[in-house]
Amino acid sequence: MSLRSILVLLALQICVYCNAQDEVFSQFYALPMQMNPALTGAYDGTYRLSMSYRDQWNNNLGSSFKTFAAGGDTRFQMNFDNRRTDDHFGVGLFFISDRVREFQASNNQISTYFAYHKKLGSRIPSYLGAGIQMGVIQRNINYDNISFGDQFDQIDGFNLPTQETLPPNNIGIFNLSAGINYYIELDESRYYIGAAIHHLNQPNMSYFNRLDNINPSTITDQKLESRYVFHASMDKVLQYRYEIQPRFVYQQQGNNAMFSLGTNFQYTFKSEDMGLVLGLWVNAVNDLDGMKLNHLSPLLGLLKGNFILGLSYDLGMRDTFNNPFNLNTFELSIRFSGEHFNDNNFCPSF
Repeated sequence: MSLRSILVLLALQICVYCNAQDEVFSQFYALPMQMNPALTGAYDGTYRLSMSYRDQWNNNLGSSFKTFAAGGDTRFQMNFDNRRTDDHFGVGLFFISDRVREFQASNNQISTYFAYHKKLGSRIPSYLGAGIQMGVIQRNINYDNISFGDQFDQIDGFNLPTQETLPPNNIGIFNLSAGINYYIELDESRYYIGAAIHHLNQPNMSYFNRLDNINPSTITDQKLESRYVFHASMDKVLQYRYEIQPRFVYQQQGNNAMFSLGTNFQYTFKSEDMGLVLGLWVNAVNDLDGMKLNHLSPLLGLLKGNFILGLSYDLGMRDTFNNPFNLNTFELSIRFSGEHFNDNNFCPSF
């Protein structure tokens, strides 16, 4: 049997039997809603647009894992009985697509986000926010690109029909997440600390769960385990043109945990309309094999007004399947935020 055929069969087994896990972004701070629903509307401005593209393990696999995410959120001041308050409400919409081209397998998710931010004090700016995410996960795979053992003609190809009982290859599942976040501003420094629980309902991602008259020995329970997130960050103005932005995120899903730690350094040019961002991030995982360094991620960012472009490259620090080549990853992010000034309708001006 060829190496390609073995990889195809292995991938199918992974799709059917392994516990599902979430997509991962190295530039997690560029997609704050995806990290914590309570960060919806938590920013300077009244609307924000974000996009990220991740090309994973392209140097090792003939068909790499590609993840695309895009969405935006807006915030509104809250009024009660014609009385204007400093509280605000955030609303967002986000789409994520995770694909493996060779098998035409994909996970697509579209979600709505809602968050309320309550101002806690009048003298020191601080807010406590709570948010929820409600969405639908759509999962599919193309069976035409998968070969089974009974299709091998014992000579040179997979030309025979298969006796496998294949379940529906397109399913949809409801998904629910929630989070909280605390923000405070002190002496030209801003601090964020928060926590979130994703997949509160632990949806069943199994294709076989939708199959009638199923073989009793078939595993039909493939829950998407809850993912717990804790994050902390600071934006500190060092001088007029210099700012440092350290971040920390801890995530746990099932038996796997991941730590991401690093900082960006931002320099604003004299025009005050352009800037440069340099960063370095370290990622470690703790799984059944113990704690290990996963990758290092240098980052280069460019700022132009309210537009931010970020480029990062994950340098793999461990081998997979004893492969002599590291599993490296390229990631691109784009963010844009702004203001709208009409009180009655939302119509941003670019």
